Amino acid sequence: MDKTKTSEPIYVAFAEDHMTVRETIPLYLEMQGGIKVIIKAANGKDLLQKIERSEIKPQVCLMDIMMPKMNGFETVSRLRHKWPDIKILVLSGFLREEYIIKMIRSGANGYLSKDCHPKEIKKAIVEVMQNGIYNSENFTPKLIAAVRDNEITIPKLTEKEMQLLKWCIEDMTYAEIAQHMQTSQKSIEGYRNKLFHKLGVKTKVGLAMYAVTYGYVTIEPGIKPQ
Repeated sequence: MDKTKTSEPIYVAFAEDHMTVRETIPLYLEMQGGIKVIIKAANGKDLLQKIERSEIKPQVCLMDIMMPKMNGFETVSRLRHKWPDIKILVLSGFLREEYIIKMIRSGANGYLSKDCHPKEIKKAIVEVMQNGIYNSENFTPKLIAAVRDNEITIPKLTEKEMQLLKWCIEDMTYAEIAQHMQTSQKSIEGYRNKLFHKLGVKTKVGLAMYAVTYGYVTIEPGIKPQ
């Protein structure tokens, strides 16, 4: 049943690591009517666990990108895989095209700037329920079509290459990384050289900067990559 055409609210989950934002936006949305925020989560991992436990599943997930424990990119991919009917809206201060492209590939239905007026968030929730997508200045049908038709590309990395990227933020030698990844140093050097070529960087520092910049890892003191 389409809840946008009945008196029933749209059920929303919201993932945001800043507590003030996490509490304020749901209050505003519910005051406007037609929306009920049934889940508030501090990060992507928390969001997935709460959805799993909830008898009522959200129809729309609103989330940040840069969150601890599990960032928005990984969260969107897991949401899309496990609950394909849930619509996903990204609310982020990062508006670089690379972020938006990666979110489109992951399965997001819309992308909002954190600078937007709260009224636009409600508009986006209603529109994504009605049309399956929210068209904004940063998330246009033309861009989406170009990405999905592979006219715009970002490097496609293998699972091992992504693992190496995550370990590159640690103060470790390639030999030590090889031990953690349970492979040979020669294999690690092979993954590294492919990453150098794909990403256009020349050093381990460059790999680490890319990993953080594009959300492959979130830096948390004392916590090692998984």
